[in-house]
Formats: sequence, structure tokens, C-alpha cells
Amino acid sequence: MATIIVAEKNKAAEAIAKALGSVKTINKTKSLNVYTVPSKNLYVIPLRGHLLEHKNTEAYKSWTKTNPREIITNSKAIKKFPKRYAAPYIKVLKEYSRISNHCIIGTDADIEGCNIGLIDALPFVKQANPQIKISQLWLSSLQKNEIINKFNNLINPKYSWGESGEARALIDAFIGFSATREVTNTLRPILNKFRVQFTSIGRVQTSLLYLIYLRDQDITSFVPEPYFLIDAVLFHENGTFQAHHVLNPFKKDQEFKAQQIFQKIEDEKVAKIIDKPQKLKKRAPPTPLNTSKALILLTRNLKISANVALNTINALYLNKLISYPRTDSDIYKPDFNHIEILKHFSSHSQLGKYTLNLLKANRIVPTKGKKDAGDHPPITPLESLEINDSRFENNLQKKVYNLLARHYLALFGEQAVESLQVLNLLIKDEPFKAQRISLISEGFLEIAPFLKPKYEEQIQISSDEIPIKEILLSQKETKPPPKYSDTSLLKLMEKNHLGTKSTRPFIIKILQTRKLIERIKYQYSITDLGKFIIENLMKIWLPFLEPNFTKRVEEKLEEIKEKRRKMEDVVNEVRLEFLKLFDKFLANKNELISKANSFKMSYTIPLTSSNCPFCNKSPMKFINLKNKRFLVCADESCKSYLSLPKNGKIELLNSSCSICNFNIFRVYLRNNEKSYNYYICPKCWNEGFKDKQGKGFCSNCEDFKIFKGKCIKKE
Repeated sequence: MATIIVAEKNKAAEAIAKALGSVKTINKTKSLNVYTVPSKNLYVIPLRGHLLEHKNTEAYKSWTKTNPREIITNSKAIKKFPKRYAAPYIKVLKEYSRISNHCIIGTDADIEGCNIGLIDALPFVKQANPQIKISQLWLSSLQKNEIINKFNNLINPKYSWGESGEARALIDAFIGFSATREVTNTLRPILNKFRVQFTSIGRVQTSLLYLIYLRDQDITSFVPEPYFLIDAVLFHENGTFQAHHVLNPFKKDQEFKAQQIFQKIEDEKVAKIIDKPQKLKKRAPPTPLNTSKALILLTRNLKISANVALNTINALYLNKLISYPRTDSDIYKPDFNHIEILKHFSSHSQLGKYTLNLLKANRIVPTKGKKDAGDHPPITPLESLEINDSRFENNLQKKVYNLLARHYLALFGEQAVESLQVLNLLIKDEPFKAQRISLISEGFLEIAPFLKPKYEEQIQISSDEIPIKEILLSQKETKPPPKYSDTSLLKLMEKNHLGTKSTRPFIIKILQTRKLIERIKYQYSITDLGKFIIENLMKIWLPFLEPNFTKRVEEKLEEIKEKRRKMEDVVNEVRLEFLKLFDKFLANKNELISKANSFKMSYTIPLTSSNCPFCNKSPMKFINLKNKRFLVCADESCKSYLSLPKNGKIELLNSSCSICNFNIFRVYLRNNEKSYNYYICPKCWNEGFKDKQGKGFCSNCEDFKIFKGKCIKKE
């Protein structure tokens, strides 16, 4: 009889089949091919990810006629149903199972892949052939040698991994379905004002939203405090450099002391060198990339979202260019064949010179990270590709591959050598210090310059005294913490055990899609809707919002994976824990309803800095109604208004139109996953509608343009 292999995606199925022999393609539907290897009587069947999904059963479909609490308490409220595209895949699984005596699960080799293969697909296989033998193909790449080796060394199915994924899906289903429905129904009045049909509540995503809210609150409530710096600009042989008073910064209550010191030394012309220690430091090469470190590397250097980064490395894997991208390991096993990969790169037009130097110096052992999770090797480039290779599908893949390849080669590089130069100085009797870190030897940084910190030139000194150019006393203000970027959000989620290495980018994306956060210029902020939800939930549901809840769930899921606990026990334990939180929400429900009914939309932009162009007495304020937005004069006796665009987020700029002197506004829009801005002057824009000249769009202005948020004259 035949053997079937179940793969997760079409590209993976095709690669597996081609590695095992001469392939014939059987067209089942427009989008479904089965790949057969006649010499081995083998059929490779691709899936499209999950065949099944958790949904509410018919009795619980209505959001208004059912009790959301029963979604938690009644195990029959949620059931797995085939996805809309699943029918032909299920049919093919059954068809080929009937003529086979061996089923090999070859879905992606992680928890999600085990869940798809062993929990979703396998029951249909066994339904058609209860006696079929089950094995698992555990692939770390789609390279031919890897596939042949693992095919000849099949493993026992990792059922506990699939059950861990199933427990996660079921827990997130009864939490998400019940909480989303209850919170949405409770806050319906406010959701209508925000013009959204429902809000989304989830174990991980809502906890992340809470952390983003806390950061936004820190920024909003931040009160800058003044401080003072005393700096000396000094000459050296190649130019100038700065030295800083050792008591910097002087706090607000030390202003008088700073003034005294400055007045004492402001006319000094020479600084005396007390000592000038200098030492060499070595910077070690990076450690191998697991998924989390790869996403951080890519989002930081390419300024792309975490979701885009994960999708791109997954595409490179399916094209057989890198190893499996979902891995917790950052340590290679001793038998990993690095020499073969290095030899591939030795003829590369850009990377070959570095690789040849590594081979010549016998630098063939990579650095080590902290964890060998036993799942897959760290993310590794498997092919040496030139930048114009046709296997790249787009420019982003080229950029991502270049970073991954250079990072991999840097693992074998020599340490970089840095020089730490310190000058301890006296100006009169006041102590100053200058410190510079310069690069002496590039080492691995020559291969991976994107890992290079900012270096400065060494200070060249030939005597014990240094002439002073000027001494400065400056007043500064403390700054609030920065908004989260994709890179810092990924680090935050990893630190707080929110999500997994592969789900974190998707969770960030969900919050954006649900309009609970927004991403502007690579930074994330909570929206007014997200803020309203968190501020009301945290008063009664703080244990659910804080990361400890989901951290405990993740620990329980890990126990299932490691066969230390049964899936049913963990699911029921979390069910009871969440039910207590849910009942606490219900006990405070009436208070939330009252707040939602009385909520008034706050102005999303402040008063204009320009006065009303009609009365010229008062600024204008922003009004947001259901189907229109406009500016109205703050003086109620004026009653004049200016219409604003209906769509997009509107931001008041600190700039005035060079034609009419009214404020300039930026309008931020998203369309088909792309974002863009345009600028208007509302006064000119409204006049353009009246006289049908279309003026007011700053991009169409003949004489002026918007540059760095300012309206300036075109050259």
C-alpha cells in the first residue's frame, strides 16, 4: 500500500516530494495539487494551514439572545468547524488514506504545525483508515539533504505539542468569545460613538494593550524638569571635543551652584590634564538568531512591522533559502555542517572575501547563545544568493536575506577591538571629564556593519594642557519615555511572556486592525477607543489585564507540551480562573453601562493656535459628529465653522498657512494596509469648495510646500 505525507503548505509539499524522487502532479482543484513519487508509492498532500477553527455552536451564535457567561461554563458552546476552504483538503486526505498504510505528518515542526497536522488533519485520516500507521517528519529546512535525512529517520508523533496548541486555541476561544461579546454589549453606546461595531478582548492582546496604555500615560503625565549642564569645548590636534563637569547634570535646586561654578571658570583659557587612562576593550560577535532576535534585528534595521518581518522570513524558508524561522534555539548542535554553508558563500561577489578570510583562519565554530530548545537550529541562510537572484520575490526579501546572511557570517568573525579613552581635567579647580570610544579593529563588524555602535575619533593630545575654545552653561529639560516601536514592543512582549515567538507580530497587528492602537512613523500609540476600554476595565479587571495572568497560562501550556499535565485539566483550571474574573465584571456591569451612556467624545485635537478667521477673536475647537467633522469658533456668539475631511486621523500642526495664516492640518489615512498623509489649510480648503477652484490641498499649492511640518516657499 501507499504512504501519505501531510504538509502544511503547497510549497512545502512540493519541496518534500521533489527531494524524495521524480514527481508527478495530480491536479485536484484549481488551488489543490497532490504530489506523487511513483518510485516510492508516495503521495504528498498540502494543506492551507488550519483546516478547522473554533466557533460558537448554533445555539450560541446570537450576541443578544444568549448569555456570554455560558460560553465559559458550557463546553458545548464552542466547537471546531471546517474552514470555508477546507472541504477539498478533507476529501483528499480521506481519499488517499484509504489506499495507504502509513501517514507521515510533515507539517511545520513547531507547536502550531503539530496542532494543524495531529489535531486538525489526522482525525480525518483515521476516520478513513483507523489502522493506519502514524509517524512524523521533523524538518528544520526544506533543503533536499535535510528532507532525505529526516525521511529516513522519522520520529514518533509529538501529540503533546499538538495538544498544547489545542489548549491554547480553546482557552483563547472561550476567553475571547465571551469577553468580546460581553464587553461589546456593555459598551455599545460608546462603540457607536467611535463608529465601530465591536471591540476585541483577548488574553494576550488586551494585556498588551494595557501595557501600551501605561506607556502612553507615562508620556502624557510626564512633567519635564529643568536641569543644567556645564560643558567645555576644547581644542585638540584634529579639531575640538567636549568635556563635561563631573557633577552634570545639576538639578533644578542646584541652579545657583551651577551658576557659581560657571561664573568662576567662564573666562578660563586652559584646562589641565590630571590623567588620561586608555584601555582596549573587546566586543564579541553576535550570537545566533532565534525567532525573537531575528524579528528584533529586522524591525530595528529595516523599520518594518513585526508582522511583515515574520511573513518575509517565512517566505524565504518556503523558497528554501533559510532554515525554519520559528525556533527558540540560539545554539547550534556540534554536528551542524557550517563548513558546507561557508563554502557556498566563498564565491559570493560581496560576502566572498569575508568568508574566504574565515576559512583561511579556520574560523568555523560559531558563537553560542543561551538556549538549545531541541526544536530547530538557529535561523541560518542555506543558499549563497547574489542580490539579483530570481528566487527573491521582492526587494524586501533581498534586504532581509542580506541581514540574515551577514549576521550568520559574523558569528565566525573575530572580536572587534575598541579603545576607551578618558581624560580627567581641571579647569581652575573644577573637575571635568571627557570620554570617547573609538574603533581600533573592526573584526566581525566589517561583515555586519549594522551591528556597529556609534564610534568617535580618538582625541589627539601632545601636552599636559589643552586650550579652551569656550565654556557653556545650558539649561535642558528631562524627556518622557519614548513611544513603543515594533522592536521595543517585541522585547516588551518577550519580557512579559505575552504570546509566542510566532504569534507576537500577529497580536500587534490585531490591535491595529481593531483600531485600538495606531502605528505612525514606526511608533505605536493607544487610540481614544483603546484608552476608554482600558481605563474602565482596569478598575474591575486588573488581574486579567496584568501580564501575570497570561504568563501563568503560558506556563500551564508548557506543562502540557512536556507531558507533565493533561490538556483537559489545564483547560478546566483556566476556565474556572477566568470565570471568577468574568463574574467580577458582571458585578460591576451597571456602572460601566452608566459611564458608556454618559460618555462624551473629547476633542481629538486641541484648540487652534490661529484665531477664527471670521471674528478674529477666539481660536477654533474641533467637533466630531456621526457623519461630519468641523472646526467651530470657541466664542459661542460667533457660531462660524469650517468643514474638515470626514475620513482619517486629523492632527493640528504647529504651523500656519503662508497664504491666509490659519493653521495647517495633517490628515493620516490607511488604505489596503498602506498609510499616507496629506496636508490641508481648512480655511483655504473651504474657500476652494465655494469657488470650485480646489485650493486648500497643500500638495497642489503652486507657491508653497510642507517641509518638516512647516509651510515654506517653494524654491
